[in-house]
Amino acid sequence: MPGIPIPPVDERIYGILAEAGFGDDVFNPQQHRGCELVERYALHHAIDLVGRLGLTEPLASPRTVEELLACHGFGAGFRPALRWLLEHLVAAGLLTREGPRYALPGPLPPPALAELRAEGLANDPSYAPAFALLDEAAAIYPRVARGETSGERALFLRVRLWTAYFSNQNRYYALNNRVAAAAAAARLPRDGGAVLEVGAGLGSATEALIAALRARGTLGALESYDATEPVVFFRRRAEGTLGTAHPGVGLAFSALDINQPWAGQGIEPGRHHLVWGVNVFHLARDLDAVLREALAAVAPGGWLVVGEGVRPFPGHPVGAELPFQILESFVDVRLDPERRPTPGFLTAEQWQGALARAGFSPVETVPDVIRMRALHPGLFAAALCGLRPG
Repeated sequence: MPGIPIPPVDERIYGILAEAGFGDDVFNPQQHRGCELVERYALHHAIDLVGRLGLTEPLASPRTVEELLACHGFGAGFRPALRWLLEHLVAAGLLTREGPRYALPGPLPPPALAELRAEGLANDPSYAPAFALLDEAAAIYPRVARGETSGERALFLRVRLWTAYFSNQNRYYALNNRVAAAAAAARLPRDGGAVLEVGAGLGSATEALIAALRARGTLGALESYDATEPVVFFRRRAEGTLGTAHPGVGLAFSALDINQPWAGQGIEPGRHHLVWGVNVFHLARDLDAVLREALAAVAPGGWLVVGEGVRPFPGHPVGAELPFQILESFVDVRLDPERRPTPGFLTAEQWQGALARAGFSPVETVPDVIRMRALHPGLFAAALCGLRPG
């Protein structure tokens, strides 16, 4: 039995998952332990980064983010990542915050990165890409802080890193795809319909939906499947691998910038019975505007399914965000104190409110992560589903 203690998840969570149609093949004690070890690993990287960034001594007395940036001449672009690091340590009880000022109440514990990584891989070797992405991102943080490189330039060059991470072979990430695909497949009419996937990336979510539709016996009824992805390398790779693996599905690939008007990019209004995407809508610069574009693309009586990691509470940092805090596309979004106080992941209530404001009704969350977080306040994979009335 692994040696690092991880509290077991409340078994009532499995009952909530079962109500939504998910069995232990999707979430189980091994998966819970693996996810918690990744979270712990990200926290220890945050601890290590405070030391490597030279922040330990300045934090001996209360400092604002602006003062900490100025201590070592860090660029203004590093502000979101630095704030996230500090808030992550506050949430862990390792740092204090009074108003805008942060301070270390005592020495930080030594990072246990090697031990946590070994435990995580012993629990599930398929999680290796999750640990690798955290390692690569943490190694880049100081260079980004000093303005020597950007997160996009440094991380996006690691092609093998991304292809391994955004893969259904990586069970840490595949959970997002499987949950969202199950919800999406259940909302596509059994007599067929047109599908629009937003931000298909390397195609792992596409694979998950094809598998879910095949399991329901509805794959053959598809009218069309339009997969969109703005990154040329991702799109071409997905088109090649998926076109070869699923020649009968009729996949069509194109680019779509979700932050620009969709109709002007070839998305016919009201045509698609299902519009969906996994871990893409939280990148919308103006979330309300992008969801209105999605509403226009959905046929009356059709569904939008947004697959996301759902933040438990507003502003609560989660370890999965560490690699993405240094990416401009992740943090360059329009914020609102109530509707969207931080970049990245949203809470279930924030998603529900955003879909309702866009005009979707009813709005459903699959599984019920609001009930689940009362038992375990962590990051959960969920699908936020909205029906276009009519």
